[in-house]
Amino acid sequence: MYKEVMMKMETSSRGFQGGVIFIAALCLFWASFPAGAEGAAVRGTVRIGAEPGEGGVVYLKGRAPKPPAKAKKEVTIRQENLVFSPPFTVVPVGSTILFENLDSEMHNVYSASPGNLFDTGAHNQGDIKTVIFEKPGAVMLRCKIHIQMRGLVFVSPTPYYTVVGKDGKYELPEAPPGPYQVEAWHPRLTPDEIKAGSRAVTVGAKGAEVNFSLTGKAPKEANLTDVPDRDWMVVLGEIGASLDQAIQTLKEGKRTGATTKVMTTHSRIYGESGLRNAIAQKLGSGRAELHDSHFSALVKQVQKEDRSAIQTEKERLLAGLKEDIQKMK
Repeated sequence: MYKEVMMKMETSSRGFQGGVIFIAALCLFWASFPAGAEGAAVRGTVRIGAEPGEGGVVYLKGRAPKPPAKAKKEVTIRQENLVFSPPFTVVPVGSTILFENLDSEMHNVYSASPGNLFDTGAHNQGDIKTVIFEKPGAVMLRCKIHIQMRGLVFVSPTPYYTVVGKDGKYELPEAPPGPYQVEAWHPRLTPDEIKAGSRAVTVGAKGAEVNFSLTGKAPKEANLTDVPDRDWMVVLGEIGASLDQAIQTLKEGKRTGATTKVMTTHSRIYGESGLRNAIAQKLGSGRAELHDSHFSALVKQVQKEDRSAIQTEKERLLAGLKEDIQKMK
């Protein structure tokens, strides 16, 4: 088993490509319990739709004995060969992560994830920056200097947690007897989907078995932790206003300016706002690419100066975006 996990970590440490996060099955277990408490295993399976919930995290929380302060961890995440190593890390809340730069290039690690915002500032080879994670939840790691770098930390609300294997199975080897809520987190699940799957369980001397059959609307490759929390209808309004400006520019006889305006609406508002990524993650890359094609068609109509076709294509684009935004709610 150790060999299998290490092979998966080695494969995953090559980084993230095409916006798809490949999550290593890094199993971190808490093995120190209150004096006198006998540990019992909690095991089961996690499935999201028809797929095993590989790379998810199962954790216990509730009225069981409070864990000692030493349950907090100190973990190192290295920046090496322009990737985060390991790319996926799980720690209990209150833990410390050391960001160590092994590259000859400068890095600046940060996260914009709510609850665990941080910015290490620039650090050179050999430098180590320390961050304490005080809030539970997923934390996306980024580098301001190397935008292709992607990393993920999940901060468990308790020290009783484990990572789901590729077959969808999990096992918490020991947990003090008592009542808990057991939850399964996965990057393709929304907070409401996680909450809906939460289960009550009482751990006794013989342990417990909890199997999850979760409903996840996002596609298999989705990573919802990479989707910002924004009012996308506001962004849609900005897209519409910008396209109206492009049409007005064309009416003034400035075809090149109108073409540029449509292209920048596509890249800066649709793309850089995060709307394109949100649609790709929640509804699938095909939907995001469909809107790309409508932008391209609009550019062609502007270049032809076919005003009737421009209006039709604009309305088709905005209607499609509105439909997808409503689906994402």
